[in-house]
Order: sequence, then C-alpha cells, then structure tokens
Amino acid sequence: MAISIPSSLAASSSIASTSPSTPAPTQTTPSVPAAADTVKLSQDAQVHLLKQQGQSLSQIASNLSIPIATVDGYLGITVPTTQQPAQVQSNSAETTATPTAPVQS
Repeated sequence: MAISIPSSLAASSSIASTSPSTPAPTQTTPSVPAAADTVKLSQDAQVHLLKQQGQSLSQIASNLSIPIATVDGYLGITVPTTQQPAQVQSNSAETTATPTAPVQS
C-alpha cells in the first residue's frame, strides 16, 4: 500500500509576457507522482491503518492476503489456546505382545 504525499514545493508563478503574440508558457502537472512522494508502509503499519479505518480483522486479512492470526499478532491480540487432554502413553511391549493360551493345570 502506497500513500501519496502531495508536494508543497510546487509554486505557481505567472510570467508576464511582453508581447501579445508570444504565448505564455504553461505548467504541466505530472500525472504520476515522483518516487520521493510515495511512502511504502510496512505490513504492520497497513494492518493498524486499516483497523483504524474500521475494517474487521477478516477484511484486513483478506485485503492484505495474510492469515487472521498474523493480523491478530500485529494488533497484539492474543488468542487463548485450548489445551488438549493429556494422553496416557501405553507401553509398547503391551501393544505388540501376542496373546497366549491360558495354562491348564
């Protein structure tokens, strides 16, 4: 996202012509701003700017083609993670043992 900064250095000056047959030179305004007039915002700054403009997190993520988790990170939003219940580890010898016939006495 590039933001254009208008140049305040352009001064309009009128040149008085001494003879009516000589046309006054005209000033042309460039249609494309000069490279020095544009500012490239970081992705972090773009996220903050779009949020300030009222866009939702999903809109920001879609506009910048980034995951919502990244938008959350830039805005300092922490999402609580759900912890998985602890799984009981089984002994590998128990799972690979073959059943044996009961011993008769």
